[in-house]
Formats: sequence, C-alpha cells, structure tokens
Amino acid sequence: MRFRIATENLLPSEGVTRADFVTFDGRVIRAKSRLDGDLLECIRSQTDSSKLRILCNLGDRQTIVCTTSLPEQQTPYDLEVELARGELSRLRNFYHLWTGAGLKSTPVLDDLLEKAHKAFRLGIFSGSDPNACLASLRLTQEAIDLLTHLYTKQRITYRQQKTQRFPMMVGCGLSQPPIHEEHFVEAFNSILIKTRWCDLEPTDGNYEWKNLDRLVDWAGERRLFTMGGPLLNLSTDNFPDWISPWKSDPVNLQSFTSDFVETVVSRYVGRIRHWEVVCGPNRGGASALSEEQRLNLVVRAIEAAQQVDEQIQISLRVTQPWGEYLSTTENRLPPIQFIDTLRRSGARISEINLDIRFGTGSLHSLHRDMLSVSQLLDHWSILQTPLNVMAALPIAPAETDRISRVQWQMQQMEDFLLMCLSKERVTGFYCLNWADRRVMEEPLVDTDNSLHPVVSNLTALEQTHWPSSMVR
Repeated sequence: MRFRIATENLLPSEGVTRADFVTFDGRVIRAKSRLDGDLLECIRSQTDSSKLRILCNLGDRQTIVCTTSLPEQQTPYDLEVELARGELSRLRNFYHLWTGAGLKSTPVLDDLLEKAHKAFRLGIFSGSDPNACLASLRLTQEAIDLLTHLYTKQRITYRQQKTQRFPMMVGCGLSQPPIHEEHFVEAFNSILIKTRWCDLEPTDGNYEWKNLDRLVDWAGERRLFTMGGPLLNLSTDNFPDWISPWKSDPVNLQSFTSDFVETVVSRYVGRIRHWEVVCGPNRGGASALSEEQRLNLVVRAIEAAQQVDEQIQISLRVTQPWGEYLSTTENRLPPIQFIDTLRRSGARISEINLDIRFGTGSLHSLHRDMLSVSQLLDHWSILQTPLNVMAALPIAPAETDRISRVQWQMQQMEDFLLMCLSKERVTGFYCLNWADRRVMEEPLVDTDNSLHPVVSNLTALEQTHWPSSMVR
C-alpha cells in the first residue's frame, strides 16, 4: 500500500519504521515501511483492509494517528486526506458512543467538531488540499483532548457516587527504602518491589537477600500493598552473567528460571501475596528464545510460583501493548493474542499489567492521545481480567526546555491517572521508577534529591477526587 505525502517533515523517521496496520477487530498487521521522496510504501504481512497507524508531527505535538480502513489499490492514497478522515471518524464514533450513553457535551466541543468537519470538507472539495486536511487534523486532536477530559470527569463523578473508598492502587517501583519517605507514603498506597535476578543471585546458587529483606520489612511496617517483581524480564537483560551460556538453550533456561522463581517466592510466602512473574514475554529481546519457547517458559515459571503457594496472585507485564514491536522484530503474535494463548494453555493469570512508557526507545510505546489509551484499556478489558497500568514519565521532545518538559509530563501523568480512574477494570496505577539510576525510566527523584512535581500532583489528585480520610 502506498501513500503520497504533500507536507514536508510530516513523518519523523521513527514513525516510518514502526508504522503498522490494524483491522476492524483490533488485530495488528505487521508492516515494513520506507519513505522514498514524497511516497510512503508499506509492505504488509496480510492484505486485509486495515487502518494505517503512524507517528506524525502535528504542530507542537507528535502523536500516533490513524486512517480509516483502506483496501489495497494500485494508485497511492493522499496521506493527509486519509489521516484527517480517519481521525475525524474516530472522534465522531466515540462522540456519538459516549453521548448516547449519557455523556454531556459542551458548546465548545460541538463547535470544535463542526470546525473540524468544515476544514475536512474544504480539503476534499478543493482537490485534496493538504493544508486544509492538516487543519482538520489539528482541530480533531483538540476536540479529542476535550472529549476525553469530559469523559474522565463525568465517569469519575459516577464512580464517586458508587464508592467512598479510593477504587484502585496507586504505587511506585522501589529497589530500596525511599528517600522522602513521607512524600512517598502520602502519594502511594502500594509498592512494586523490584527483584532483579542479577542482583539477587550474582553467582550460581549464592543469593543476596539483605536489601530485599529490608525493603519488604519497610513496606510491611507501613502497611503498603506489596507487589513483587518482575522475577523474570524477557525484554530487558536482567539475567545474571553466569547464565549467559544457557540463554539460547530453552530446556536448561526453563530449569534455571523455575528454580529462581520458586526460591524467591518461597522466601516471602505470606509476606508478598502478588507476584509479577514475567515482564515482556510477548516481545522478548533479552534472549534468543522464539515465541513458542517463551510461551513454554512463562507457563513453567507460573507453575513454579503456584506450587509454592496456590493462593498468591500472579500477573504478567505486557510490553508495548499496542503491538509496535511486530514491525521491528520477528514476533507474529499481537500482545492480546499472546496472553490469550497463555490462558488457553492453562496458565492461571490473576491480573495483567500493561507497560505504557511513551517515547521512541525500542521498548517504548509511541506517543498517543488519551482516546487511544481509553481504547486500549477497553480492548484489554474483553479478557475479563483486572488490569494494572505500569507508567513512566513520558519522554518529551528533545528541543523542549526543562520547565516546559516538567509541566508537560505533569499534565500527561494527570491525564493518564484520570483515564485509569475512569475505567472500572483498572485496579492499579504504578509509576515504574522512584529513584533508580540503573534503568531507562526517568526517576521521580532527581540527581539532587529533589522531587518531581508529579508526586505532589498525584497526591493532590487523589485527595481532590477522594478525600484523604477515605483513600487508605
């Protein structure tokens, strides 16, 4: 499928290489895309009618936008026209879906919708004018922002009427007891205790428990809900060095991983009741295992944990839950199909953790608007399994100054938390990094030990929507 592009610098390079297609029922179709002058060529793994998803520069924002469902044809499509049509269609669909279910619109939103329609009509009837179509795209994005704001506000109001207690866990990842302890406990009612294999078993059979014991004791003394993990990370190489010779040997690797999982879970029986057993099994990348081999390894790891304690909760973390990795790796299973295959194989999964880190790194999800986040959460809700959202501070554009970057991150995390609060299937929202300098996620505590304003903002949001006396 080919697209003609009339606007210079509309597509960033990372957007082209990670472009993909989505069918009407949500299946991701992998694609190999390249830009040749003003022509975008996409070679798809399947030729079904589908929507192009691609990262675009739209004024002061860079975000994923979609076309409508397009069939193959010999002549190129006009990209600006199809993106404007697709985004306007997406806005209209959810506007009518939500207002039909009781959402109250505003004159400002209705006016934006009319202006977006008018700009699109002008673009079509003036010979596919790209400037008019881009104007429609920008107006549509502005309307989408307002629509999702109204949706989350009204949904949260509805949930407040149903429950007096804060309806989900809000936590953060820790590898040691935190500095600024009082701010941590005020903002979070849960903790994700990091269990890196390379730290716990640096040499074969020799475990170092001191730091982990201290952190588990600290969390217990403060009565924080505790989730441990991930025990195994298949997308980032947290394996100890001594296991390198067996990374490409699925039989021996399964044996080592199962033994590690059993050992750690056994030590904390009764103290940690929720374990995130595996991170990133859908994508892989930390070993040479195929999809089938990763499926087998995950099933064995879950069985090892449940043999120790049948009552513990087991969760898995899904990396890149929109499925961008399908266009850059040899994987074939979309994320939700990978998890569904695991469940059909007999793996008992209590909760699903969606790893949503916005950025352009190989493990990040490309930036999306909150309507796309809402669609994602609804899509995963069809599995009828509780969801946890694992979030990191989004990576701002490189040219953004520090003050603007911090303000943008605060707004993004606020929108993110409120969208999660509006969804009854979401039971937890976790920031991935408090102060760890060894990982890629930007920490909430800066190098000078100052707190990111996101922390106080999260606290304020919780107390605004549910008074502090009712939060915990």
